[in-house]
Amino acid sequence: MTRVFISRQLSENSQFREKLASFGFILIQDEPLIDLIPIPFSAIEPCDWIFFSSKNAVTFFFKQIKSLSIKIPSHVKWGAIGLATAKELLTYQITADFSGNGNPEVVGISFSTLVTGKKVLFPSAKNSRESIQRFIKNEASEIINLSIYDNSTKNDFDIAPSDIYVFTSPLNVIAFSKKYNLSDKNCLGIGETTAEQLKYSGALSVLMSPFTTEESMAQTVIDFLCKK
Repeated sequence: MTRVFISRQLSENSQFREKLASFGFILIQDEPLIDLIPIPFSAIEPCDWIFFSSKNAVTFFFKQIKSLSIKIPSHVKWGAIGLATAKELLTYQITADFSGNGNPEVVGISFSTLVTGKKVLFPSAKNSRESIQRFIKNEASEIINLSIYDNSTKNDFDIAPSDIYVFTSPLNVIAFSKKYNLSDKNCLGIGETTAEQLKYSGALSVLMSPFTTEESMAQTVIDFLCKK
């Protein structure tokens, strides 16, 4: 039996689940290895851009925005690190004015050309690596970091042996590697920073999907399984 682990709670109609089901019978263990806890905020500072580096940031931001009845001025533009984050924005009826390819360096350099003299707000995790900020610090007039959720590693989890392990953030890799050895495991990282963490943690092999969407990750898993 083919087994796949992914460090994310999947919905029943998730693209990752549906695409793997079309390939054949695959047992998926979907379990996040980090706890996400909202950090309350009461207002947001005036800004020209709001940039999101993850789907979780989008979700936690808009949940509080809605509960606080905060109105975002119409002139504010929206940025997303990758396609999956841009798609999450669409669920709130917002089309990203800038959407990157998920690679922090490429995204940061491209985004820096749009923010000269602008104030940029980054709603993000408390433990954010602030990877985009360092590329725009010389162009933006102000960078505003707003911690909207805390993310910490879990200790109590059991992951079944799998043919491939899919990780959706560097922190999930760190949590997994505290309990299991990665040196004999084939892994897939959702993006550049996650792939780098997998290499640093000693994974046997490290794949990276071309895009950060669930569909792209699933296709990369299928391509790997076909070659086994």
